[in-house]
Amino acid sequence: MAKKSAPTEPKPVTSLTILYHLLREKWPEYVLEVIVIIFSITISFALDEWKDNRHKQELEQIYLKGLYSDIETDLGQLKEVIDETQQVIQTATHLSGLTPQAPETNYNQFVSNVRFVFKRPRFIAEDATFSDLKSTGNMQVISNVLLKKSLFDYYKQYETIVQVETAELETTNTVVAPYLLKRLSLGAASMNVPKSGWSMMTGEVEFQNALLIRRTTREELLHDYQHSLKLGNQILALIKPKLN
Repeated sequence: MAKKSAPTEPKPVTSLTILYHLLREKWPEYVLEVIVIIFSITISFALDEWKDNRHKQELEQIYLKGLYSDIETDLGQLKEVIDETQQVIQTATHLSGLTPQAPETNYNQFVSNVRFVFKRPRFIAEDATFSDLKSTGNMQVISNVLLKKSLFDYYKQYETIVQVETAELETTNTVVAPYLLKRLSLGAASMNVPKSGWSMMTGEVEFQNALLIRRTTREELLHDYQHSLKLGNQILALIKPKLN
């Protein structure tokens, strides 16, 4: 007579077993839910990146328009300063060629030329937009690397101009002005001034040195002004195609 097999005990139900059955029965739903979550996160990141890029582009446009306006104003001023500086150099050269034997035609004209030589045409750059770019850390919104380099070169050149102009002012005030004030009446000129008095001045070493200092300083500044004009035009050429 065959023996009856002992009944098998049911396997204990554990959390892993439950999880296994759930995954086996509902895995399509879980996979779809994971896909939806990943897709939502991806879309969210892409939307944030799009908003950030759009904000940067709008900010870049604001800065580009500001830079274009500033540089355009500078170029107009530079052209005027260059023209006046060239006239100063020409007049200084003319005065340097005068001698007691071949003086200026009259005292009024002589004084007028001397006063003109010691005029100080100045270039004051519009740098509000560039300063804001640096102080706010927004230089990164300027996407054109060459434009950024050109901007730094341009405003570094302006700093050089300011230094030379400042040195020129100090030299004029401390060296040249005291000499001229003793030798010439720079106010209302008179046709009755004795010719021998002021014509002899053209042969004095101090007078010729004052003209030489003035001419060489203005020639240096002329070169700097012209270089700034060239850099400014390059910057405008880089900005213009990017303006909306």
